[in-house]
Amino acid sequence: MKYKSLLAMIFVVGLGCPAGNAGARGIPGASGAGTTQSGTGRQPASAPQPAMTKNDKPLSLREIISLLEQSGAGKMSQGDIAAQVFKRGINFTPNERAIEEIRQAGAELFLLDTIQRVAENAPPPKLTVRTTDTDPDPDPDQETQQEARARARTELMARMPLIEQARYKALDFAADLPNFVVTQLVTRSVQQPGARDWRIQDRLNVQLTYRADKGEEYKLVSIDGKPARQSYDQLGGSTSAGEFGSFLASLFAPSSRAQFVEIKRDNFRNRDTIIYDFSVKKVNSTVQITDKDQNRSIITGYKGSLWIDAETKQVLRVESTSFDIAPGFPITLAENSVEYDWCTIAGERYLLPVRAEVLLGRDRDHFYSKNIIEFRDYHKYEGDVRLIPDPK
Repeated sequence: MKYKSLLAMIFVVGLGCPAGNAGARGIPGASGAGTTQSGTGRQPASAPQPAMTKNDKPLSLREIISLLEQSGAGKMSQGDIAAQVFKRGINFTPNERAIEEIRQAGAELFLLDTIQRVAENAPPPKLTVRTTDTDPDPDPDQETQQEARARARTELMARMPLIEQARYKALDFAADLPNFVVTQLVTRSVQQPGARDWRIQDRLNVQLTYRADKGEEYKLVSIDGKPARQSYDQLGGSTSAGEFGSFLASLFAPSSRAQFVEIKRDNFRNRDTIIYDFSVKKVNSTVQITDKDQNRSIITGYKGSLWIDAETKQVLRVESTSFDIAPGFPITLAENSVEYDWCTIAGERYLLPVRAEVLLGRDRDHFYSKNIIEFRDYHKYEGDVRLIPDPK
């Protein structure tokens, strides 16, 4: 049984209130990570050794960050930096603080691993491979190439700080995401001016269909148990839609320059988790809030917390709130949270959203909207069925 992950939900939200409609949108901003292989030659032991020059001395933390800045400007590749690390070594200890600083400078995972390997003086894992095509009687104790690659990847991951392992899994999940259908049960509540308590506005049953080539499609099935006579797009009040995986992909992308701080251990859904706080400045953010009434959009910074499974290194919960909202913008509060659990689709298990909450507000109007979303009955998408008349 395979284990795959669906790690996040981003929301497009319309906030219905006396002053008009408003919305919040999280825009994906993940960047792909490339790899470049490099190598360096070694002089024979008998060859005369030249005097050490500045370019032969071990690299400092500042020098690696400077090289990464050159990489960002297109002057060199991170493969070139890795080659320099292998050739010259480093003169600092790559503790979690140093690795985080290098990561924020834009280092890819393979470069971080290279730095850690050099510090440990550990060569790449040796791969002993059996090939059934050329060996009629292969040794069963030898690894296939696929097994060797899987082992090497596991060893690489195990040496990374926990937050880096969570990053790797968050950025690596999307390729195996299946086409599926899930039922969303949405409870919409409002808190109007002068009221202390939330008042339930209605309950929606929404069918969400996800297809890799088309993204998400929403069908409004019922409102308060009665068949819907309108489409999801025509629905008034506060609504939400989203893109699976995009929030964590954006958060963990090097371009976000997110700051992560380990806070404490916690038990979440009977799992041992480690909580990290995070913060992304507006200048590096891809989170957008849109006020539909005024047709205005702004980018905001965002901060929050992650609950990371200590064993699987998967994110089990994320909370996020926007900050640095432009003065005078109608929406002054935008928060969301998503919880994940293992669900089975067509015999395989995936880490999927099971509950989400979206909160938007206008402090000026003292009007707030809250949507609580429960995800039920994940199952494989089998395709659309069309009845075509028999031509006569």
